[in-house]
Amino acid sequence: MRRSLIAAMLASPWARTASAAAPQAEPRQHWRSRFEAGLADWGRLEADWGHHNLALLDDAGVPGRVLRVHLQQGGIDPGTMHRRGLPRSGTGFKARLLAAGATQATLHYRVRFAAGFDFVRGGKLPGLFGGSGPSGGRIPTADEGFSLRLMWRERGQGEVYAYLPTSRGQATSLLPGSLRFVPGHWHQLSQVLRLNTPGRDDGTLQLWQDGREVGRAGGLRLRDGAALSIDGVFFDVFFGGNDDSWAPRADTHIDFADVVLAAAAGAGP
Repeated sequence: MRRSLIAAMLASPWARTASAAAPQAEPRQHWRSRFEAGLADWGRLEADWGHHNLALLDDAGVPGRVLRVHLQQGGIDPGTMHRRGLPRSGTGFKARLLAAGATQATLHYRVRFAAGFDFVRGGKLPGLFGGSGPSGGRIPTADEGFSLRLMWRERGQGEVYAYLPTSRGQATSLLPGSLRFVPGHWHQLSQVLRLNTPGRDDGTLQLWQDGREVGRAGGLRLRDGAALSIDGVFFDVFFGGNDDSWAPRADTHIDFADVVLAAAAGAGP
C-alpha cells in the first residue's frame, strides 16, 4: 500500500515541482512549456500554492496539454482565504526562467475562460516579473523588483496590474480596457516588456491579443539599478480583490496552454 502511494506521488506532474528539492530549470534565452509533463519543466517554483486546484487535460485545439485552474465558489485572494481558515481558490507561483541580465522579454500564452464564466469584479492572470516580484498590496522600492500580472475585470475587460516603484497606495492599472475576453473562446496573449534605463523613465510595455496590438504604455520606471532584470513568469490565477464583492457565485475554471517566454521583444510566439 505504501509503495503504491509513493509511486503515485512520483508519477504526479505536480509532485516534482512542489518540492523544495526540485531541480532549478536552467535559465535561458528562450523557453516553452506545453504542459506535457505538468509543471515539471518549469523548474523550482517560488511562493507556490494551489496545486490541488490544477488538472491536466487533452484538447484537440491546442498543442500539448491544457492546464486547468479550478476556482471555487466564494474564493477570493489567497491571503484572505488563508486568514479565514478556508481552502485557497486558484493557484500561484513564480518561475525564474530567463538568464540573468534580461532587459527585455516577451511572454506568450493561450487562455480560455470557462463557458458562461462570470467575471464578477475581476481577478489575476500570469505576467512577467523581476526581483522579488511584489504583490499583495506592498509597493516595492526601485531596487526590490516589479511585477506585471495581467488582470481580467468586469464584463471580460482586461489590463495589466503592475507593482512598480512608482505605484502609489496600490498597484498601477496599465492599459485598462485594452483586453476583451470571451468565455469559452481561446485567446492568444502576448506581453512585451522593455526595462527602463537606470535613472530614466523610459521603460515600455506592449500588449497583444489574438495577433493584434491592443495597447502600449511608455515612460515606465521599474528599476534604478542595472542589477535588476526580468526574471520570468509570475503565474497567478484567482478572483480578487480581498472582499466578498469579488467572489464568484459558482465553481468555475480557466484553461492555459502553450506558454512561451523569450528574452527579446516581439509579437509572435
